[in-house]
Amino acid sequence: MSDPRRFISSFRERFGIEPQIIVRSPGRVEIIGGHTDYNDGFVLPMAIEREAVMLAARRTDRTIRIYSDLFDETCEFEVSADLAAGKPSWANYAKGVAALLARAGKKLVGLDVLVSSTIPSGGGLSSSAALEVGYGRTMLAAAGETMDPVQLGLLAQKAEHDWAGAPCGIMDQFICVLGRAGHALLLDCRSQEFEHVAMAFDHAALLIADTRVKHDLGNSEYPVRRAQCEKAAAIIGRHERGVAALRDVDAAMLEKYKGRLDPLLYRRARHVVGEDQRVMEAAAGFRSGDLAAAGDAMNRSHESARDDYEISCEELNFLVDRVRECEGVYGARMSGGAFGGCIVALIDTARGEAIEARLTETYEKRFNISPGIFVTAAAGGAEVLQS
Repeated sequence: MSDPRRFISSFRERFGIEPQIIVRSPGRVEIIGGHTDYNDGFVLPMAIEREAVMLAARRTDRTIRIYSDLFDETCEFEVSADLAAGKPSWANYAKGVAALLARAGKKLVGLDVLVSSTIPSGGGLSSSAALEVGYGRTMLAAAGETMDPVQLGLLAQKAEHDWAGAPCGIMDQFICVLGRAGHALLLDCRSQEFEHVAMAFDHAALLIADTRVKHDLGNSEYPVRRAQCEKAAAIIGRHERGVAALRDVDAAMLEKYKGRLDPLLYRRARHVVGEDQRVMEAAAGFRSGDLAAAGDAMNRSHESARDDYEISCEELNFLVDRVRECEGVYGARMSGGAFGGCIVALIDTARGEAIEARLTETYEKRFNISPGIFVTAAAGGAEVLQS
């Protein structure tokens, strides 16, 4: 993690005052648990050392003025429970959070804010959740208000739904508010119960490689996959009591009703049912220090996403295949929504530089573009560093 205080001089130059509040808010990587969230299943994300940083100072009016160094642009709006989405789109995360906090009865104040982020945008590392939660922490700290972390996570999720137009599950915002250094988060997306799973390994870490592509097919195929899962669960639910989602189906039950599902629905359901089991296997491997078992679950997760759920792409498959050829790799898979973004690999840290060099060389040769690669340990959740 970087030192957010390096932005103090930039804040002073832009606003002519000293920042009073400093907040860091991490991105996240989905270690395993692809598309299980909207099926009421289990996910295993981890907060990463890439982060969004907010520096802020209170104003005497109710204006929130935000400068984004990513877009080199400033946006202003008045604190209100009736804030609507608009332009620029990057400011809608802040508007949604501000409106929802006001509706929750929080006495927000005007702010000057500088926001900077080291989380790759569009890479599937949840830069949006980091911003939402970071804005929430900043606004609450400035107003002298508090909020339960789970409630803040749910509020941030609603901001993404209603102001950014992205119907995400709860994983991204929950790991951002609940992350713990040296741990992943095993999350039950139905009950919202969670467990911190230790990942404080001296000899291993996660390598993240960004394909730097995002195929438009992902936007149209996401609702298709969701509808297919709901249809499969409904068919099985006509014959089995208590089946409200694929979360309630195990492998034996799925095989029992294979003949009632068309082959496509069966493959979609097989991915989700198997992925829930693989999440549990990976968590058990991390708990016991059996990284080979955790890596094997990650490998099988990618193969299922590629073949049964059909949400991978050439660039993702290439990186996964190449990283698996490297010495010191326990397992790897695509991470995130679909058709682009990042892969995640569990690696021996002693081999990190060699693996990065190999991936960079082969990917540049094949696609004429450099992948964005970094190694990360498990970081803590969003926190107020100064108020």
